[in-house]
Amino acid sequence: MIDKVLQYVKEYQMIEEEDCIVAGVSGGADSVCLLLMLLEINKTLPIEINVVHINHRIRPDAANDAAYVRELCEKYKLSFTLVEENVAALARERHISTEEAGRQVRYAAFERVLGTRKGKIAVAHNKNDSCETVLFHLFRGTSIRGLAGIPPVRGQIIRPLLCLSRQEIELFLRERSVPYCIDSTNLEDTYSRNVIRHHILDTAVREISPAAVAHISSASARVREAYELVSDMTAQGIQTCVSEKQGVFSIDKEKFLRLHKTVQGYVVMEVLAQAGGSRKDLEAVHVTQVQRLFGSQCGRSLCLPHGLRARRDYTGISVYSSIYKEGTAHGQEAALPEYAVSKDERRRLEAGEALTFLLGNGQKLQAKLIFLENNGMDFKNIPENKYTKWIDYDKIRNSIVIRTRRPGDYLTVNVMNQKKTLKAYLIDRKIPQSERERLFLVADAAHVVWLIGERLSSYYKVSEHTKRILCLEQV
Repeated sequence: MIDKVLQYVKEYQMIEEEDCIVAGVSGGADSVCLLLMLLEINKTLPIEINVVHINHRIRPDAANDAAYVRELCEKYKLSFTLVEENVAALARERHISTEEAGRQVRYAAFERVLGTRKGKIAVAHNKNDSCETVLFHLFRGTSIRGLAGIPPVRGQIIRPLLCLSRQEIELFLRERSVPYCIDSTNLEDTYSRNVIRHHILDTAVREISPAAVAHISSASARVREAYELVSDMTAQGIQTCVSEKQGVFSIDKEKFLRLHKTVQGYVVMEVLAQAGGSRKDLEAVHVTQVQRLFGSQCGRSLCLPHGLRARRDYTGISVYSSIYKEGTAHGQEAALPEYAVSKDERRRLEAGEALTFLLGNGQKLQAKLIFLENNGMDFKNIPENKYTKWIDYDKIRNSIVIRTRRPGDYLTVNVMNQKKTLKAYLIDRKIPQSERERLFLVADAAHVVWLIGERLSSYYKVSEHTKRILCLEQV
Protein backbone atom coordinates (compact mmCIF):
# COMPACT_ATOMS: atom_id res chain seq x y z
CA MET A 1 0.00 0.00 0.00
CA ILE A 2 2.93 2.32 0.66
CA ASP A 3 4.18 1.71 -2.87
CA LYS A 4 0.70 2.49 -4.19
CA VAL A 5 0.71 5.90 -2.52
CA LEU A 6 4.31 6.63 -3.53
CA GLN A 7 3.46 5.85 -7.15
CA TYR A 8 0.35 8.06 -6.95
CA VAL A 9 2.40 10.95 -5.54
CA LYS A 10 4.95 10.51 -8.30
CA GLU A 11 2.28 10.24 -11.03
CA TYR A 12 0.80 13.62 -10.12
CA GLN A 13 4.15 15.22 -9.22
CA MET A 14 2.81 16.21 -5.81
CA ILE A 15 6.07 16.60 -3.92
CA GLU A 16 9.51 17.84 -4.87
CA GLU A 17 12.80 17.57 -3.04
CA GLU A 18 13.23 20.07 -0.18
CA ASP A 19 9.51 20.90 -0.16
CA CYS A 20 7.94 22.13 3.06
CA ILE A 21 4.83 19.97 3.52
CA VAL A 22 2.13 21.36 5.80
CA ALA A 23 -0.02 18.37 6.78
CA GLY A 24 -3.48 18.72 8.26
CA VAL A 25 -3.70 16.01 10.92
CA SER A 26 -6.93 15.70 12.89
CA GLY A 27 -5.95 12.45 14.58
CA GLY A 28 -8.49 10.41 12.60
CA ALA A 29 -7.57 7.34 10.58
CA ASP A 30 -7.14 9.21 7.28
CA SER A 31 -4.89 11.94 8.60
CA VAL A 32 -2.77 9.57 10.70
CA CYS A 33 -2.26 7.43 7.60
CA LEU A 34 -1.33 10.58 5.66
CA LEU A 35 1.32 11.45 8.25
CA LEU A 36 2.81 7.93 8.12
CA MET A 37 2.91 8.07 4.32
CA LEU A 38 4.71 11.42 4.40
CA LEU A 39 7.27 9.90 6.75
CA GLU A 40 7.78 7.07 4.24
CA ILE A 41 8.24 9.59 1.43
CA ASN A 42 10.79 11.45 3.57
CA LYS A 43 12.96 8.32 3.64
CA THR A 44 13.77 8.69 -0.05
CA LEU A 45 12.91 12.31 -0.75
CA PRO A 46 14.11 14.94 1.74
CA ILE A 47 11.18 17.11 2.80
CA GLU A 48 10.21 19.19 5.83
CA ILE A 49 6.98 18.03 7.50
CA ASN A 50 4.95 20.54 9.52
CA VAL A 51 1.83 19.22 11.26
CA VAL A 52 -1.19 21.47 11.87
CA HIS A 53 -4.09 20.39 14.08
CA ILE A 54 -7.34 22.38 14.24
CA ASN A 55 -9.58 22.26 17.31
CA HIS A 56 -13.00 23.43 16.10
CA ARG A 57 -14.32 23.61 19.69
CA ILE A 58 -17.41 21.64 18.72
CA ARG A 59 -16.77 18.48 20.77
CA PRO A 60 -15.95 18.42 24.51
CA ASP A 61 -13.36 15.67 23.90
CA ALA A 62 -11.57 17.51 21.07
CA ALA A 63 -8.61 18.32 23.34
CA ASN A 64 -7.82 14.59 23.50
CA ASP A 65 -7.38 14.52 19.73
CA ALA A 66 -4.96 17.46 19.89
CA ALA A 67 -2.97 15.72 22.63
CA TYR A 68 -2.71 12.54 20.54
CA VAL A 69 -1.47 14.41 17.47
CA ARG A 70 1.04 16.30 19.62
CA GLU A 71 2.36 12.94 20.93
CA LEU A 72 2.76 11.67 17.37
CA CYS A 73 4.76 14.76 16.45
CA GLU A 74 6.97 14.38 19.52
CA LYS A 75 7.55 10.73 18.67
CA TYR A 76 8.70 11.53 15.13
CA LYS A 77 10.31 14.89 16.05
CA LEU A 78 8.01 16.94 13.82
CA SER A 79 6.89 20.57 14.04
CA PHE A 80 3.41 20.84 15.60
CA THR A 81 0.98 23.78 15.41
CA LEU A 82 -2.31 23.84 17.29
CA VAL A 83 -5.04 26.21 16.10
CA GLU A 84 -8.19 26.64 18.22
CA GLU A 85 -11.22 28.38 16.77
CA ASN A 86 -14.88 28.53 17.77
CA VAL A 87 -16.19 27.37 14.40
CA ALA A 88 -19.87 27.39 15.40
CA ALA A 89 -19.64 31.05 16.44
CA LEU A 90 -17.74 31.91 13.27
CA ALA A 91 -20.43 30.20 11.16
CA ARG A 92 -23.13 32.29 12.82
CA GLU A 93 -21.10 35.46 12.37
CA ARG A 94 -20.49 34.82 8.66
CA HIS A 95 -23.92 33.28 8.02
CA ILE A 96 -22.44 30.09 6.61
CA SER A 97 -22.63 26.41 7.58
CA THR A 98 -20.34 25.02 10.28
CA GLU A 99 -18.83 22.77 7.60
CA GLU A 100 -17.88 25.76 5.45
CA ALA A 101 -16.62 27.72 8.47
CA GLY A 102 -14.44 24.78 9.49
CA ARG A 103 -13.05 24.49 5.98
CA GLN A 104 -12.20 28.20 5.90
CA VAL A 105 -10.45 28.00 9.27
CA ARG A 106 -8.44 24.93 8.27
CA TYR A 107 -7.12 26.22 4.98
CA ALA A 108 -6.39 29.68 6.37
CA ALA A 109 -4.29 28.01 9.08
CA PHE A 110 -2.48 25.80 6.57
CA GLU A 111 -1.62 28.79 4.40
CA ARG A 112 -0.35 30.78 7.40
CA VAL A 113 1.99 27.98 8.45
CA LEU A 114 3.31 27.46 4.92
CA GLY A 115 3.77 31.18 4.40
CA THR A 116 6.09 32.03 1.53
CA ARG A 117 8.09 28.83 1.74
CA LYS A 118 8.34 26.49 -1.23
CA GLY A 119 6.05 23.58 -0.57
CA LYS A 120 2.57 22.08 -0.46
CA ILE A 121 -0.45 21.65 1.80
CA ALA A 122 -1.27 17.95 2.26
CA VAL A 123 -4.79 16.92 3.25
CA ALA A 124 -6.13 13.43 3.85
CA HIS A 125 -9.08 13.04 1.49
CA ASN A 126 -9.50 9.45 0.33
CA LYS A 127 -11.34 7.64 -2.45
CA ASN A 128 -14.57 7.44 -0.41
CA ASP A 129 -14.51 11.19 0.21
CA SER A 130 -14.30 11.81 -3.54
CA CYS A 131 -17.22 9.45 -4.19
CA GLU A 132 -19.33 11.19 -1.55
CA THR A 133 -18.53 14.51 -3.20
CA VAL A 134 -19.62 13.21 -6.60
CA LEU A 135 -22.93 11.94 -5.19
CA PHE A 136 -23.48 15.16 -3.23
CA HIS A 137 -22.99 17.28 -6.36
CA LEU A 138 -25.14 14.92 -8.43
CA PHE A 139 -28.05 15.13 -5.98
CA ARG A 140 -27.79 18.92 -5.65
CA GLY A 141 -27.39 19.52 -9.40
CA THR A 142 -24.08 20.02 -11.19
CA SER A 143 -22.21 20.23 -14.47
CA ILE A 144 -19.53 17.71 -15.45
CA ARG A 145 -17.09 19.74 -13.37
CA GLY A 146 -18.91 18.64 -10.20
CA LEU A 147 -18.86 14.99 -11.30
CA ALA A 148 -15.06 15.02 -11.56
CA GLY A 149 -14.73 14.43 -7.81
CA ILE A 150 -11.92 15.78 -5.67
CA PRO A 151 -8.78 16.57 -7.70
CA PRO A 152 -5.44 15.02 -6.61
CA VAL A 153 -3.75 18.43 -6.93
CA ARG A 154 -5.25 21.91 -6.80
CA GLY A 155 -2.72 24.70 -6.64
CA GLN A 156 -0.62 24.12 -3.50
CA ILE A 157 -3.04 21.52 -2.12
CA ILE A 158 -2.16 17.85 -2.58
CA ARG A 159 -4.14 14.71 -1.66
CA PRO A 160 -1.78 11.70 -1.57
CA LEU A 161 -4.45 9.31 -0.23
CA LEU A 162 -7.02 9.71 -3.01
CA CYS A 163 -5.80 6.40 -4.42
CA LEU A 164 -6.88 4.56 -1.24
CA SER A 165 -10.33 3.64 0.04
CA ARG A 166 -11.32 4.22 3.64
CA GLN A 167 -11.25 0.45 4.20
CA GLU A 168 -7.67 0.22 2.90
CA ILE A 169 -6.58 3.00 5.23
CA GLU A 170 -8.14 1.40 8.32
CA LEU A 171 -6.64 -1.98 7.40
CA PHE A 172 -3.20 -0.35 6.99
CA LEU A 173 -3.40 1.09 10.52
CA ARG A 174 -4.74 -2.13 12.08
CA GLU A 175 -1.94 -4.21 10.59
CA ARG A 176 0.57 -1.83 12.18
CA SER A 177 -1.34 -1.48 15.47
CA VAL A 178 -1.48 2.29 15.04
CA PRO A 179 -4.32 3.87 17.07
CA TYR A 180 -6.38 6.80 15.84
CA CYS A 181 -9.13 9.07 17.11
CA ILE A 182 -12.80 8.82 16.18
CA ASP A 183 -14.68 12.07 15.66
CA SER A 184 -18.18 11.51 17.06
CA THR A 185 -19.64 14.15 14.74
CA ASN A 186 -18.72 11.89 11.79
CA LEU A 187 -21.10 9.27 13.20
CA GLU A 188 -24.10 11.63 13.22
CA ASP A 189 -26.47 12.25 10.32
CA THR A 190 -26.58 16.01 10.95
CA TYR A 191 -24.57 16.74 7.82
CA SER A 192 -25.64 15.81 4.28
CA ARG A 193 -22.31 14.13 3.57
CA ASN A 194 -22.74 11.86 6.58
CA VAL A 195 -26.15 10.76 5.27
CA ILE A 196 -24.52 9.90 1.94
CA ARG A 197 -21.68 8.11 3.73
CA HIS A 198 -23.73 6.08 6.22
CA HIS A 199 -26.83 5.28 4.20
CA ILE A 200 -26.42 5.79 0.46
CA LEU A 201 -22.82 4.84 -0.32
CA ASP A 202 -22.70 2.18 2.39
CA THR A 203 -25.91 0.61 1.06
CA ALA A 204 -24.53 0.66 -2.48
CA VAL A 205 -21.45 -1.23 -1.32
CA ARG A 206 -23.48 -3.80 0.63
CA GLU A 207 -26.49 -4.26 -1.64
CA ILE A 208 -25.36 -3.41 -5.18
CA SER A 209 -21.61 -3.91 -5.60
CA PRO A 210 -18.69 -4.29 -3.16
CA ALA A 211 -16.66 -2.36 -5.73
CA ALA A 212 -19.07 0.61 -5.85
CA VAL A 213 -16.49 3.03 -4.42
CA ALA A 214 -13.84 1.89 -6.89
CA HIS A 215 -16.27 2.14 -9.81
CA ILE A 216 -17.49 5.65 -8.89
CA SER A 217 -13.90 6.76 -8.35
CA SER A 218 -12.88 5.36 -11.73
CA ALA A 219 -15.83 7.03 -13.46
CA SER A 220 -15.09 10.39 -11.83
CA ALA A 221 -11.47 10.12 -12.98
CA ARG A 222 -12.69 9.67 -16.57
CA VAL A 223 -15.06 12.61 -16.14
CA ARG A 224 -12.14 14.66 -14.83
CA GLU A 225 -10.19 13.84 -18.00
CA ALA A 226 -13.21 14.85 -20.08
CA TYR A 227 -13.52 18.07 -18.11
CA GLU A 228 -9.85 18.85 -18.77
CA LEU A 229 -10.60 18.47 -22.49
CA VAL A 230 -13.64 20.75 -22.18
CA SER A 231 -11.51 23.24 -20.23
CA ASP A 232 -8.97 23.31 -23.05
CA MET A 233 -11.74 23.78 -25.62
CA THR A 234 -13.25 26.51 -23.45
CA ALA A 235 -9.93 28.35 -23.35
CA GLN A 236 -9.69 28.10 -27.13
CA GLY A 237 -13.30 29.28 -27.46
CA ILE A 238 -12.62 32.31 -25.28
CA GLN A 239 -9.57 33.14 -27.34
CA THR A 240 -11.68 32.87 -30.51
CA CYS A 241 -14.83 34.80 -29.63
CA VAL A 242 -14.19 36.86 -26.47
CA SER A 243 -12.35 40.15 -26.21
CA GLU A 244 -11.83 42.37 -23.18
CA LYS A 245 -11.28 46.11 -23.05
CA GLN A 246 -11.37 48.31 -19.96
CA GLY A 247 -13.28 45.72 -17.97
CA VAL A 248 -15.89 45.01 -20.67
CA PHE A 249 -16.00 41.42 -21.97
CA SER A 250 -17.47 41.21 -25.48
CA ILE A 251 -18.71 37.88 -26.87
CA ASP A 252 -18.91 37.84 -30.67
CA LYS A 253 -22.24 36.19 -31.60
CA GLU A 254 -21.21 34.79 -34.98
CA LYS A 255 -18.05 33.15 -33.64
CA PHE A 256 -19.75 32.04 -30.40
CA LEU A 257 -22.50 30.14 -32.24
CA ARG A 258 -19.89 28.14 -34.12
CA LEU A 259 -18.71 26.56 -30.86
CA HIS A 260 -20.05 23.24 -29.62
CA LYS A 261 -23.17 23.73 -27.48
CA THR A 262 -21.44 22.35 -24.37
CA VAL A 263 -18.45 24.64 -24.83
CA GLN A 264 -20.75 27.65 -25.27
CA GLY A 265 -22.06 27.24 -21.72
CA TYR A 266 -18.58 26.97 -20.25
CA VAL A 267 -17.40 30.03 -22.19
CA VAL A 268 -20.26 32.08 -20.76
CA MET A 269 -19.59 30.83 -17.22
CA GLU A 270 -15.89 31.66 -17.53
CA VAL A 271 -16.66 35.15 -18.84
CA LEU A 272 -19.03 35.79 -15.92
CA ALA A 273 -16.47 34.46 -13.44
CA GLN A 274 -13.70 36.66 -14.86
CA ALA A 275 -15.88 39.76 -15.07
CA GLY A 276 -17.26 39.28 -11.54
CA GLY A 277 -14.02 38.07 -9.97
CA SER A 278 -15.63 34.91 -8.52
CA ARG A 279 -17.72 31.85 -9.37
CA LYS A 280 -19.63 32.14 -6.12
CA ASP A 281 -23.41 32.56 -6.62
CA LEU A 282 -23.05 31.92 -10.37
CA GLU A 283 -25.40 29.14 -11.45
CA ALA A 284 -26.56 27.39 -14.62
CA VAL A 285 -29.63 29.64 -14.73
CA HIS A 286 -27.39 32.70 -15.19
CA VAL A 287 -25.57 31.02 -18.08
CA THR A 288 -28.92 30.18 -19.69
CA GLN A 289 -30.12 33.77 -19.29
CA VAL A 290 -27.03 35.11 -21.05
CA GLN A 291 -27.34 32.55 -23.86
CA ARG A 292 -30.99 33.53 -24.42
CA LEU A 293 -29.89 37.14 -24.69
CA PHE A 294 -28.24 36.30 -28.04
CA GLY A 295 -31.75 35.91 -29.48
CA SER A 296 -32.97 39.24 -28.09
CA GLN A 297 -33.05 42.61 -29.80
CA CYS A 298 -30.19 45.05 -29.40
CA GLY A 299 -30.29 47.05 -26.18
CA ARG A 300 -31.86 44.31 -24.05
CA SER A 301 -29.93 43.59 -20.84
CA LEU A 302 -30.10 41.64 -17.62
CA CYS A 303 -28.66 41.89 -14.11
CA LEU A 304 -26.45 39.13 -12.74
CA PRO A 305 -24.66 38.31 -9.46
CA HIS A 306 -21.59 40.31 -8.37
CA GLY A 307 -23.13 43.48 -9.80
CA LEU A 308 -22.67 42.25 -13.36
CA ARG A 309 -24.76 43.27 -16.32
CA ALA A 310 -25.03 41.54 -19.71
CA ARG A 311 -26.24 43.60 -22.67
CA ARG A 312 -27.15 42.60 -26.21
CA ASP A 313 -25.39 44.76 -28.77
CA TYR A 314 -24.93 44.70 -32.55
CA THR A 315 -22.12 42.13 -32.58
CA GLY A 316 -23.10 39.95 -29.64
CA ILE A 317 -23.15 40.40 -25.88
CA SER A 318 -21.16 42.64 -23.57
CA VAL A 319 -20.63 41.67 -19.93
CA TYR A 320 -19.39 44.28 -17.49
CA SER A 321 -19.47 45.44 -13.89
CA SER A 322 -22.39 47.69 -12.97
CA ILE A 323 -20.01 50.51 -12.03
CA TYR A 324 -18.64 50.59 -15.58
CA LYS A 325 -20.03 53.43 -17.68
CA GLU A 326 -21.59 51.68 -20.63
CA GLY A 327 -20.63 53.00 -24.05
CA THR A 328 -17.46 54.87 -23.06
CA ALA A 329 -15.29 52.33 -24.86
CA HIS A 330 -17.04 53.25 -28.10
CA GLY A 331 -17.12 57.01 -27.64
CA GLN A 332 -20.85 57.03 -26.95
CA GLU A 333 -22.60 58.97 -24.22
CA ALA A 334 -21.98 57.26 -20.90
CA ALA A 335 -24.94 55.37 -19.45
CA LEU A 336 -25.57 55.13 -15.73
CA PRO A 337 -24.53 52.04 -13.76
CA GLU A 338 -26.84 49.33 -12.48
CA TYR A 339 -26.18 47.25 -9.40
CA ALA A 340 -27.85 44.01 -8.27
CA VAL A 341 -27.09 43.29 -4.60
CA SER A 342 -25.68 39.76 -4.42
CA LYS A 343 -26.57 37.03 -1.92
CA ASP A 344 -23.19 37.50 -0.27
CA GLU A 345 -23.77 41.24 0.13
CA ARG A 346 -27.19 40.60 1.66
CA ARG A 347 -25.59 38.17 4.12
CA ARG A 348 -23.01 40.80 5.02
CA LEU A 349 -25.74 43.41 5.41
CA GLU A 350 -27.73 41.09 7.67
CA ALA A 351 -24.60 40.44 9.69
CA GLY A 352 -24.44 44.13 10.56
CA GLU A 353 -22.02 45.40 7.90
CA ALA A 354 -22.74 48.72 6.21
CA LEU A 355 -22.49 48.66 2.41
CA THR A 356 -21.74 51.44 -0.07
CA PHE A 357 -22.82 51.41 -3.73
CA LEU A 358 -21.47 53.72 -6.43
CA LEU A 359 -24.12 55.62 -8.40
CA GLY A 360 -21.80 57.57 -10.67
CA ASN A 361 -21.04 61.30 -10.88
CA GLY A 362 -19.48 61.09 -7.42
CA GLN A 363 -22.73 59.94 -5.80
CA LYS A 364 -22.96 56.99 -3.42
CA LEU A 365 -25.73 55.10 -1.69
CA GLN A 366 -25.03 53.77 1.80
CA ALA A 367 -27.07 50.91 3.27
CA LYS A 368 -27.26 49.42 6.73
CA LEU A 369 -29.74 47.41 8.78
CA ILE A 370 -31.35 48.49 12.06
CA PHE A 371 -32.72 45.63 14.16
CA LEU A 372 -35.81 46.38 16.23
CA GLU A 373 -36.49 43.07 18.00
CA ASN A 374 -35.44 44.48 21.34
CA ASN A 375 -35.67 48.23 20.72
CA GLY A 376 -39.27 48.74 19.68
CA MET A 377 -40.30 51.45 17.22
CA ASP A 378 -40.29 55.19 17.75
CA PHE A 379 -42.08 56.80 14.81
CA LYS A 380 -40.81 60.23 15.84
CA ASN A 381 -37.30 59.20 14.81
CA ILE A 382 -38.16 58.27 11.21
CA PRO A 383 -36.02 60.63 9.05
CA GLU A 384 -37.90 63.03 6.76
CA ASN A 385 -34.81 63.95 4.72
CA LYS A 386 -35.53 63.23 1.06
CA TYR A 387 -32.09 61.64 0.64
CA THR A 388 -32.45 59.31 3.62
CA LYS A 389 -35.20 56.70 3.86
CA TRP A 390 -36.13 53.88 6.24
CA ILE A 391 -37.60 50.78 4.59
CA ASP A 392 -39.21 47.64 6.01
CA TYR A 393 -36.47 45.19 4.98
CA ASP A 394 -38.58 42.04 5.41
CA LYS A 395 -41.03 43.19 2.74
CA ILE A 396 -38.37 42.98 0.02
CA ARG A 397 -39.14 39.81 -1.92
CA ASN A 398 -36.41 39.72 -4.59
CA SER A 399 -32.84 40.82 -5.04
CA ILE A 400 -32.38 44.53 -4.35
CA VAL A 401 -31.40 46.37 -7.53
CA ILE A 402 -30.10 49.93 -7.71
CA ARG A 403 -30.66 51.24 -11.23
CA THR A 404 -32.38 53.67 -13.55
CA ARG A 405 -35.96 53.22 -14.73
CA ARG A 406 -37.31 50.43 -16.93
CA PRO A 407 -40.60 49.87 -18.76
CA GLY A 408 -43.15 48.37 -16.35
CA ASP A 409 -41.77 50.00 -13.20
CA TYR A 410 -44.41 51.07 -10.68
CA LEU A 411 -44.88 52.49 -7.17
CA THR A 412 -47.51 52.01 -4.50
CA VAL A 413 -48.97 55.38 -3.61
CA ASN A 414 -51.24 54.96 -0.57
CA VAL A 415 -52.02 52.71 2.40
CA MET A 416 -54.28 50.62 0.13
CA ASN A 417 -51.14 49.84 -1.92
CA GLN A 418 -52.70 51.12 -5.11
CA LYS A 419 -50.21 51.14 -7.97
CA LYS A 420 -49.09 53.93 -10.26
CA THR A 421 -46.64 53.44 -13.08
CA LEU A 422 -43.36 55.21 -12.65
CA LYS A 423 -43.87 56.86 -16.02
CA ALA A 424 -47.21 58.34 -14.86
CA TYR A 425 -45.64 59.50 -11.59
CA LEU A 426 -42.81 61.28 -13.40
CA ILE A 427 -45.26 62.96 -15.78
CA ASP A 428 -47.42 64.09 -12.84
CA ARG A 429 -44.33 65.54 -11.16
CA LYS A 430 -43.50 67.34 -14.43
CA ILE A 431 -39.95 65.97 -14.42
CA PRO A 432 -38.36 66.63 -17.84
CA GLN A 433 -37.71 63.66 -20.11
CA SER A 434 -33.96 64.36 -20.12
CA GLU A 435 -33.84 64.11 -16.31
CA ARG A 436 -35.98 60.98 -16.04
CA GLU A 437 -33.30 58.78 -17.59
CA ARG A 438 -30.75 59.87 -14.98
CA LEU A 439 -32.83 59.29 -11.86
CA PHE A 440 -31.66 56.45 -9.64
CA LEU A 441 -34.06 54.13 -7.90
CA VAL A 442 -33.99 51.16 -5.56
CA ALA A 443 -36.13 48.36 -6.97
CA ASP A 444 -37.58 45.04 -5.86
CA ALA A 445 -38.08 43.53 -9.36
CA ALA A 446 -40.42 46.03 -11.10
CA HIS A 447 -41.68 47.48 -7.81
CA VAL A 448 -39.87 50.75 -7.10
CA VAL A 449 -38.94 50.78 -3.42
CA TRP A 450 -37.54 54.30 -3.48
CA LEU A 451 -37.09 56.78 -6.28
CA ILE A 452 -34.02 58.42 -4.77
CA GLY A 453 -34.64 62.05 -3.89
CA GLU A 454 -38.33 61.55 -4.61
CA ARG A 455 -41.02 59.09 -3.55
CA LEU A 456 -40.87 56.07 -1.23
CA SER A 457 -43.43 53.37 -2.11
CA SER A 458 -46.11 53.11 0.57
CA TYR A 459 -45.84 49.33 0.68
CA TYR A 460 -42.28 49.49 2.07
CA LYS A 461 -42.87 52.07 4.80
CA VAL A 462 -42.00 50.99 8.33
CA SER A 463 -44.85 50.19 10.72
CA GLU A 464 -45.44 48.84 14.20
CA HIS A 465 -44.83 45.36 12.74
CA THR A 466 -41.39 46.20 11.34
CA LYS A 467 -38.54 44.07 12.72
CA ARG A 468 -35.65 45.13 10.47
CA ILE A 469 -35.19 48.55 8.92
CA LEU A 470 -33.10 49.02 5.81
CA CYS A 471 -31.61 52.50 6.19
CA LEU A 472 -30.66 54.00 2.81
CA GLU A 473 -28.84 57.30 2.46
CA GLN A 474 -27.55 59.05 -0.64
CA VAL A 475 -24.25 60.80 0.03
